[in-house]
Amino acid sequence: MSILPIPVDFNYSLAFKEALSNGQICLNYQPIIDLNTGRVQGYEALMRWTHPSFGSISPGIFIPALVESGLIVEASKWALRESCRALKRIEGRIGQVKNLYMSVNFTASDFAEESFLDDLYQIISASDVLPTQIQLEITEELLMSQPDNARKTLELCRKAGLKIAVDDFGTGKASLEFLQNFPIDTVKLDRVFIRGMTSHPEKLDEAKPVLSIAQKRHLTMTAEGIETQEEAFLLKQLGCNTAQGYYFAKPLPEKDITELLLGNSGFSRKLEPVFA
Repeated sequence: MSILPIPVDFNYSLAFKEALSNGQICLNYQPIIDLNTGRVQGYEALMRWTHPSFGSISPGIFIPALVESGLIVEASKWALRESCRALKRIEGRIGQVKNLYMSVNFTASDFAEESFLDDLYQIISASDVLPTQIQLEITEELLMSQPDNARKTLELCRKAGLKIAVDDFGTGKASLEFLQNFPIDTVKLDRVFIRGMTSHPEKLDEAKPVLSIAQKRHLTMTAEGIETQEEAFLLKQLGCNTAQGYYFAKPLPEKDITELLLGNSGFSRKLEPVFA
């Protein structure tokens, strides 16, 4: 069947509700790699939508539509629930228990919900996943738009054992000094911040002080969007702790993630030049 163009008046919110109930929505998982050992530390859960008529709908299109409609709150809870279940299944298949974590994205709309923390704790508790195995991934924009609520919410999350990561760092106005006002474990360097470092010295000069401050403040730095061996090696030399990107692996279905961890994908051999 040929793929049709998406109509201008397409109701993403209504269609998304139907998609959740009929299996069009799924999660893919992108490995987060320890740059010192080459081992998979965890995964970022990424939502995917395959429509029967329109094919793959970009998250860059449907996520903003869900935020605008308020349906993102339901979508985020679904993603957390599915991520926890997938993590339990993966652990069972590979024989490693409590060694991996899952990073799940949340928005300002999620944090504004009065029941956010209660829903969060209930989903994690029901899944038999440890709170330390879940990383909440938020944006600079969230912190800057509601700093007091974000700080209070994140402090309670940290007390419960959850990890906190700030996504897309380097694309907004927030500085590491500003981020120090919040209980954060990890800062994720945006691919735009990283791209071109190997060929443009000025970009490298921009990154060095950020990584230096992060090291002094004991923050984990994750490089996003790594596409080449050269980028991976450079970030490792600069002191970046972890990385993800197509050089290592694209976001994968759960079955492929299991095979990767069991060593059936040639993944470890690909990493040898970087971690030698």
